[in-house]
Amino acid sequence: MATISFDLVSPENLIFNDDVGTIIVPGKDGDLGVLPGHSQVMSSLRPGRVMVYSEDKNLVKSFFVSGGFAEINPEKCIVLAESVVELNTLDKSSIQKEIEELGSKESKESEEQLSIAKAKLFRIPLFIALNCSYLMNVIRSSQ
Repeated sequence: MATISFDLVSPENLIFNDDVGTIIVPGKDGDLGVLPGHSQVMSSLRPGRVMVYSEDKNLVKSFFVSGGFAEINPEKCIVLAESVVELNTLDKSSIQKEIEELGSKESKESEEQLSIAKAKLFRIPLFIALNCSYLMNVIRSSQ
């Protein structure tokens, strides 16, 4: 099977680097599914999840990015993210507290941070649902 090289980079460091089967990135105008041999594309990113799948379509890693850029060509996908958090490390209560604190501030920067925090909060149940669905499929196929 074919793979595509994937780099996920934050301003601080290289977060992820490996050959993978598929990557889903939150493009500005909608999610982009990136497979080996993808045509050349450059896109800005909206706050959302980056899902990384192996060649056999199993979820390898999932991340929340607050925005950034993606450069895609047939052999490689590079995501340059403003900030990156692994989805399974997000804590609902701390995000809710952050939303409450940001809601009382009135500035353009705090409004932007508030929308990012709300996007994180939305992704937690979605991540849990995706994992539960995947586990149910594994259980069904093993019976």
